Amino acid sequence: MQKAFHSLLVALVAVLALVGCGKSDKGDKEAKPPTSSANGSVPLSGEAPVDIVNFEFKPQKVVVKPGTKVTWTNGDTTIHDVKDTSPLATPQSKDMAKGDTFSITYAQPGSYSYICGIHQYMTGSVEVVP
Repeated sequence: MQKAFHSLLVALVAVLALVGCGKSDKGDKEAKPPTSSANGSVPLSGEAPVDIVNFEFKPQKVVVKPGTKVTWTNGDTTIHDVKDTSPLATPQSKDMAKGDTFSITYAQPGSYSYICGIHQYMTGSVEVVP
């Protein structure tokens, strides 16, 4: 009897788990694609935000199309900057206080690595893909 009860309990748990995995009432048409992937890249065109928070660039890697404007916003109370370390040498930001922003519109495909020139362990990259 105890074995039958255990089997019934296992079956009930499995059914409840499957019911929880079903579609929502809204259907698949209203589901929105994720805005970021597991590796932190954000495939965008138009504009791409990068936050500076807790001494990190978030997301650390951004993937964009040519013509995309990437804007960094300092959310820390500490001053930071954005300094390109790639051979493509984009402009460097001024020192950014909390709330300050800096933007670059990336026209050419390539890989643009950057750091905070003040805290050089803070790294990030912009990958521009056609």
